[in-house]
Amino acid sequence: MHRIGFIGAGNMARALGGGLAGAGSGEARFELIATDPVAEALDGFRTATGGRSVAELGALAAEAEVLVLSVKPQVLPAVLEKLAPVVRGDHLVLSIVAGVPLKGLARSLGAEVRTVRAMPNTPSLVRRGITALVAGPTARPEDVQLAEAVFASVGEVVVLDDEKLLDAVTAVSGSGPGFLFAYAEAMLEAAQAVGLDETLALRLVRETILGSAVLWKESGEEASVLRARVTSPGGTTQAGLEALDSRGFARAVRAAVESATRRSRELSAG
Repeated sequence: MHRIGFIGAGNMARALGGGLAGAGSGEARFELIATDPVAEALDGFRTATGGRSVAELGALAAEAEVLVLSVKPQVLPAVLEKLAPVVRGDHLVLSIVAGVPLKGLARSLGAEVRTVRAMPNTPSLVRRGITALVAGPTARPEDVQLAEAVFASVGEVVVLDDEKLLDAVTAVSGSGPGFLFAYAEAMLEAAQAVGLDETLALRLVRETILGSAVLWKESGEEASVLRARVTSPGGTTQAGLEALDSRGFARAVRAAVESATRRSRELSAG
C-alpha cells in the first residue's frame, strides 16, 4: 500500500484521488490523505475519493510517503517554506504546479529530496487525460514507476528525459484543450449562423469532435489520411478547408502553440 498525501485538495487532486481509488480494483493499493485550508475543498476530496483529511501539513508529511503538490503557483512558495522542515529522505514529492521547474523545488526543499514533475491536462478530470513526467536528479527508477501508476489512473502517461520539453508539452496538451474549446465555440457560432438552433448545434458540434477524436485514436490512421478520406474533390469539406487555409488556419494554430510555449518558458524562468 502507498500512502499518497495531497497538499491542496482542488479539482486535480480530487480527480487523481478518484482515479487512484478506482485503480486498486478492491486491493486498496493506495491510501489517500489530503490537507487544504479550505474546508469545502476537503469535503469534496473525501466525497470524491473516499480518502481522509488532516488539518496540518506536518501531519500529512508524517503519514504519507508520496507528497503531491497540487496548489496554485502563487501560493507554492509559502507551502514549500512550511514543507521544507518536515520533508524526509524517504518522501517522493510529485509536483503538478505549472511553471515551477525541478531546480526550484530543489532550491526550496533540498537537493537530496526525490522529486518528479508532472504536467497533467484537464481531461484528467474525466480520466481521459495525458500526463508528461520528468524525474528529478535524485529520483529512483521505482519513483518514476510509482509516478506513472499515479497518473495512469487518470489517462495516459509519457516520461520525458529533458525537462525543457515540458514547455512545449504545456503548450500542446496543457493549453491544447483551451484551443480546442475555442474552436468548438467558433463552430457553435457558425452552426447557428447557417440556420441551426442552439440545441441542435451543440449536439452536432460536441459529438462530431468527440467522435472524430475516437475515430483517430482507434483507427490508427494519421490525421492527414482521415482528413483526406472525408475530403471529396469539389465537395463541401474541400470548400470549407480552402476557406480555413485562405484565412491562415494552420499558421494561426502554430502561432498559438509557439506563443504558449514561449509563455511557459517565461513562467519557468521567473
